Order: sequence, then structure tokens, then C-alpha cells
Amino acid sequence: MSFHTCPDLLYSLVSQPSAVHNVDEYSSQSQPYSSLLPHHVQVEFKISYEHHRRFINCLHDGSTTNLGGGPPSRQQSSCILDLCGFMKESNTSYATLADKLSSFGIQRKAVHGLIDRIFVHGHRILGGQKGRRSSSVIPIHVIITRVQTLWANYERYLMHRALRESMVEFERRNYGMVPASASSLKNMLKRVRVAAADIDAEEESERKRRRVKISSSSSENCSICLEEVEAGSYGTSMPCSHMFHGGCIVKWLKQSHYCPVCRYEMPTTN
Repeated sequence: MSFHTCPDLLYSLVSQPSAVHNVDEYSSQSQPYSSLLPHHVQVEFKISYEHHRRFINCLHDGSTTNLGGGPPSRQQSSCILDLCGFMKESNTSYATLADKLSSFGIQRKAVHGLIDRIFVHGHRILGGQKGRRSSSVIPIHVIITRVQTLWANYERYLMHRALRESMVEFERRNYGMVPASASSLKNMLKRVRVAAADIDAEEESERKRRRVKISSSSSENCSICLEEVEAGSYGTSMPCSHMFHGGCIVKWLKQSHYCPVCRYEMPTTN
């Protein structure tokens, strides 16, 4: 089974060993900033790294199931930096921290962001030590947690998601059908009366007065609803001479400009 790796989430906490902090993604809490300490003081960084993996299985319908992840892998490292160099964010301090973080397998672009956060929160912690220093070495604990999500059958998930999105878009666009223009519905559809073949003179006169065509067939079936257009009732005829219930064909042509029987094309707005 192959797995697709999604972008990692990195959480960091910069603190002194006895401090208690609230941790959010890409954030940490620390003591207020004040001023620098004497030049001979050093800062000892203890860096703890935890790598968590979680495996997600993608199903055919796009839903997912959690396959678990097992215990995290843990590594630790430490380094000592000159306080003044750290507070000034010197190249030496930056390079030392970068080497330590890179040794955990953290990508270089993520390393830069982590170091920036270490500088910011480390400055706040060290600034709060003015007047309370009892040692020439100040310990700072950096905890980095990496959460890596690996997706099984991810390509299948993407394919089904693309199909669902395409179907929604296809439906939104009326399944690719183009409606007939409003003017063609008004000018090209004819009202037809279905009557027996023996039309009397009175009916003929009424037809001429109202300009309504009379079909000589006794009855016809509407090909849309499949119900009969009975003799004596009115239907609607297209230019191709196929007849339907008026409501049925108007509704149809507002969705598709083709005759449902012979595919005769009515004009469209395009």
C-alpha cells in the first residue's frame, strides 16, 4: 500500500524547565521582555523533538478512516550559545540552531521559521531574568512536535473528489443542455386542437377565427409524459410537426432546445 504525505504540522514550545505554558500551533507563551544580562552568561538549549505519524485511509466515496499511527519517535539534543550572540541573533547562533534542528530531519524551510520563534520567545524569557540570575548558564527548553499525515489511496480520493465536483458543476450547468430561446417558444410553437377527422363547418370557422390548427387524428400520445392528448383537447406542435402537451413541451424546451422525438433544433439565445 502506497502513502501520500501531506504538509507537516510543526508545534513549538520555548520555555524554562520549571515554567508552565499554554501551547498553540506555531505559538508559545513566555515571560515579559526587559533588558540584556551580562556578557559572560551562556544559554543552554535542550531541544526535544517528537515525530508523530497518523495514517488515513481514503475510501471510494471520499470518506476517510483513521488507521492509527503507533508511538511517536523521540530525539533530544543540546547546545550552548553565548548570551550576547543569541540576543543579537548572530550568524553563529543561527547556524548552530539550524544544524541542530536539521539533524532531526526537519526541512530547511521549516527550520528558519522555528529558529525565528526560538529567538523571539527566548528573548522574552531571558529578558525577564534581570536581577534574578543565580548561574552563569541559563537553561531553556525547546519542544518541537511534528505531526505527519500519510494518506493511503490518496490518488483514488482525489479522483472521486474531482468526479463529485465535476458532477455538481455539470448539474449546475443543466447537464450540458442548452435551452431554446424565449422568442422561439413564443413564435414557433403552435397551439393545436386534436379532433376527429370529420371536422364540421362550425369548427372550421372557429379555427379560422382563432387561427388554431386542428389535427385530423383522433388522438395522439405526448412523448414527454407518455399520456394521451385526447381528441377535442389542445396540444402544442413544434415546427417539425410533433405534438405534445403544451406544459410538457414548454418545460422541456426551457431545458433543451431539441425536439424529444426527432432532435429538431429550436433557436437558442447563443
